[in-house]
Amino acid sequence: MKDSSKILVILTGKTASGKDTVMTKVLSRFPDFKRIISTTSREKRIGEKNGVDYFFLSKPDFLRKIEKDDFIEYIKYGGNLYGTEKFQILNNLNSNLIWRIDPSRAGKIREFIKSAFKESVASDLLKRVLVIYLTVDDEAILRRLKKRGLTQEEIERRMLEDAKFWQEFKGNYDYVVENVSGKLDETVNKVCNLTRNN
Repeated sequence: MKDSSKILVILTGKTASGKDTVMTKVLSRFPDFKRIISTTSREKRIGEKNGVDYFFLSKPDFLRKIEKDDFIEYIKYGGNLYGTEKFQILNNLNSNLIWRIDPSRAGKIREFIKSAFKESVASDLLKRVLVIYLTVDDEAILRRLKKRGLTQEEIERRMLEDAKFWQEFKGNYDYVVENVSGKLDETVNKVCNLTRNN
């Protein structure tokens, strides 16, 4: 039996808006929430753990899972594949969930759910969805991306991509929360309040 009082929080936002940090803080405040973990074909980085940071697959294994229709959604980015497997949701229908994905996929999340699941499951999930978009001022983005060692060209590309996705999908995000530099706790409080009140 599915518990439709549970919530499915989709956390998305601009590049370098603090999505992972905010998600980690929200999870620490709501220990009953489970994090949906993405699957990728990229190489594991030092310190990353399979099943914690991502589910790491070889590209052929990832492609096989696509053929078997195992994914809710997937995308090719930087030569690697990223996606979310259906079992992440199906195995946790009685749980509160938080799912951190990029804005282009978050903007289409309701479409993905409708096409990935049986009508009864999709209908239940759609009642639970809450899409929160994190934004941050451009100066903070520049500072954070430079700190990550990205080139000016890559920074500009990411910022243009953010603007494009915002224009295309802004009507599909339920709430926009500004993550003001130096005020992380305020941002986390806002996200927690939205989560609690929906």
